[in-house]
Amino acid sequence: MNLVVSVIFLCASIGSFLFIQSVLPYTYLFSIFSLSLNNHEIVQKINAEISIKNGNNISETSSIKRTTRDTIVGLWTPMNASFALQHLKGEEQEKAVDTLLKRGHQEYYYVMNNFEDPKSVKMTEDLLETANKTNLKIIIILLPPSEGGPDTSYDWKGWIKYFNTLEKKYARSFEGFTIDDFNWISTRIDTKFKNNIDFMEHSGLSKLLEHKGKDVKFYPTVYFEGRKTGIVVKKYNNFIDGLVVASGCYYNVSSLEKELTVFTEIFKKPIRYVIYPTITYNYSKQDYNPPTDRLIKATLSIASNSSDGLIIWRDLDNPVIQEYMNSRDNEQYLSDISKSKELQISDENRENTTKLSNPGHLHTSCENWSKKYNEAYNNWINLPEQEKEEEEWKRKILR
Repeated sequence: MNLVVSVIFLCASIGSFLFIQSVLPYTYLFSIFSLSLNNHEIVQKINAEISIKNGNNISETSSIKRTTRDTIVGLWTPMNASFALQHLKGEEQEKAVDTLLKRGHQEYYYVMNNFEDPKSVKMTEDLLETANKTNLKIIIILLPPSEGGPDTSYDWKGWIKYFNTLEKKYARSFEGFTIDDFNWISTRIDTKFKNNIDFMEHSGLSKLLEHKGKDVKFYPTVYFEGRKTGIVVKKYNNFIDGLVVASGCYYNVSSLEKELTVFTEIFKKPIRYVIYPTITYNYSKQDYNPPTDRLIKATLSIASNSSDGLIIWRDLDNPVIQEYMNSRDNEQYLSDISKSKELQISDENRENTTKLSNPGHLHTSCENWSKKYNEAYNNWINLPEQEKEEEEWKRKILR
């Protein structure tokens, strides 16, 4: 009897031990799983608190990516014939449009001289037809008297009527037009108008713009250093949908951020800033060297953050431009070009200080303009909000 009891007790003990061993791993795993859930809930709670503190904004990194990728990047008639869209035909044109879109360009600017020239009209409408199947926007450049030739039409009434027709026919691809050098001086001796804006006034452009369709966008090309900019604001701003802004002093970026801010405050319209990766004709005549890589990077850094869009002038194959198009959503790259900006501005300020301390150097026109914009910006930023619409702080810029 005692033997039987002992055997039963021994079996029960072994069974209990085996049961405990079989259950223990699952109990342990359940504890780990519970801990994992608790940690996940803690992380969610911390993230929620951070979100509340930040006003439910997305993270800074995501914001940078979204901002840079959403910046409009246009192309001003490239030197590379493979991408001069208006001169390409058929499948070749379609492939070039597709390539530009894949590179990140959303707008294309090119010159049209005469809306009554059958060849010019066909070239334009073929391009618009091709682009109409894509997301590429076409902006036609009209030349002012300082640049136009004998075959250039200045029949503004005819141009407006033609543009209205294009918008109805190619609503997806035709964006609008710009008039180049709108507030710039004329360097030609065969025109009676010293300033292009004088010709615009003489020819009654502002009155005829009243007939422009609301979906035909007008983006005049204006310069920070232009003449009679006040007339542009007073007589044309109601018809302007945005500005193509250029600098006649693009080798100096130390005041560019303030210049863009001042223009935005004056016009209260979207700004696309022209990036010069190569030298212009006027600078080449003055024996300037092409802009350095660091200068281009500095300009890209400033304009990307202080304007609504960029327009690459001519040299889309420039390695700095290609790097920007490929990397503008990369945080490290944005940091690198920001450092280029700081170095560029530091060197410019040092150079300007040297010139000021040397009585043999006179203030250049660009230095004078930089001073005007710095003063205008500083006056504006220190004004009470209710006084910022007053004219006094921007008077030197507008006259």
